[in-house]
This record gives sequence, structure tokens and C-alpha cells, in this order.
Amino acid sequence: MEDVVWYRKPLLSEPVAILAFEGWSDAGNTATGCVENISCTYDVEPFAELDSDSFYNYQMRRPIVEVKDFGEREFHWPQTSFYSIEDYKLKKDLILVFGEEPSMRWKEYAKNIKDVLVELGVKRAITLGAFFGQVAHTLPVPIFGVSTDPTFHSRFNILNPNYSGPTGITSVVGQTLSENEIETTGLWAAVPHYLSSGGYPKGMSALINKTSEILKIDLDDSGIQTEGQQFELKINKAMENSQDLAEYVSRLEESEVNLENNFSEDNLVQQIEDFLSEERDN
Repeated sequence: MEDVVWYRKPLLSEPVAILAFEGWSDAGNTATGCVENISCTYDVEPFAELDSDSFYNYQMRRPIVEVKDFGEREFHWPQTSFYSIEDYKLKKDLILVFGEEPSMRWKEYAKNIKDVLVELGVKRAITLGAFFGQVAHTLPVPIFGVSTDPTFHSRFNILNPNYSGPTGITSVVGQTLSENEIETTGLWAAVPHYLSSGGYPKGMSALINKTSEILKIDLDDSGIQTEGQQFELKINKAMENSQDLAEYVSRLEESEVNLENNFSEDNLVQQIEDFLSEERDN
């Protein structure tokens, strides 16, 4: 594991892992928002990170420079970090893996993550993802799942995807874990495509609750629920101000979306984004 930078090695008891990655598999920052929320709730620092130079092309993903007091400059590099949460209230120790989708050496990237989890004794893991779909924010969040357990979808009331096509690092890491004796489940939330800017708290809450159910741990999503209620009030207000948007959401609720020439989907997306931008500025 020469690409892994260890700061400490936690001593864990029967740990489980939750993983999420920014990029292609993270519509609306919904998946990584779950991991960020959990890590902030427990105020944890990374115990290990992957060496950024080994996996990122800095011309494709440039570092961010921040000017601090007295002209000091701080650079923020793309990173993949490992956190541990040791709390008796969770019933099991928890490892969080949070990172940006790498631009190269995907197989080696996934292998390094697998090696860390195996060394720390992880036997079960859940990868989180999200995609934009034709779904309404007024309905329960559709959760899709991938598992080798034939009873998985019926036991946890999860939809079975039939997607074939290009994939992201989330699926690659999940497959690598599964092939190395870590029981791995992939969960995906469908995010309304007309909410393509910013986070989707309702989707985060749905993923966290389903993860808690599967791993049998108690994860607190009360903060996200509160944020979600405020977010939904803003969306509903936007619908009151736009008959086209209200009609479109109604069609999504009925699963019968047929856009006419004068019923522009792009315009509706812009309407909702403009409204939310105005709300943030007020």
C-alpha cells in the first residue's frame, strides 16, 4: 500500500464501511453529502489518505489556492480520505471513505481502498451513488441497489437497476471490494433532474436511512431532515410562481412526461435554479 499515507491505524471492532465519491456517480452531491454529514456530526479527522499524485491529472482537476491572512496561500489538492467513528451508540465501528473520482489508475485506486479496509477488518460495506432522473421531489426518493444477495431487493424494498453502459469509480470500487470477500452493497438515489444545482437533502436522508437499515447502525439524519424541509418549502414556493413547473412536476408524479414544443424542460431547470439563487442571496 505504497500509495496510502497513514496518520494512525485505528483499532476497530467489527467495523463496517460507507464509501462515496465526487464526480460522475454523485448527482447533486447527494452521495458525498451523506458522508460529509456523518463525518461532521462526529467531528472526525482522517486517519489515512491516498497519495493524490498517483491518481489525479492536475491539468484536468487543478488544485484550488486560497489566500489567507497576511498573504499566506494554502493549496487544496484533490483527495481521498479515510475516517473512523468509534461510538457505542452506532453498535458497530464505522469507516467512512470520501474522495474525488480519480482521473487515472482506477484499478490501482480501487485496490488501495480495498487493502485499507481489509487490513482494518471490514467485512461489510456500502457504496453510495446518485443519478439525475425523471422523478418528482414530492414523492418518496427511489432507491436502487446492487447486491449479490438474491433476497436483497425484496427484504429492503429496493429497486433493482437494469442499467448497462459507462460507469464511475463508485461501481469499480464496489466490485473490487466484492471480489475480495467484503460483502458490498451499492445504493443509488434518483435525484430530480430539475434540481441539478446544489444538494438534495431528501435524497441524502433516504440514502442514510437505508444504509442504517442494511448495516444495522443508528445514523442521525435529523440535521438533513430539517434542511430538507426548508429546501422543499423553497421548491414549493417556486412551483407557486411557475405554472409550467407545477404542471411538469404533476406529470412526473403521474409518470407521464410528454414535453410539448412550448413546454421547455431546459427553461424549467433555469427557472428553478434562478429562484434558488435569488433565495440564497436574500
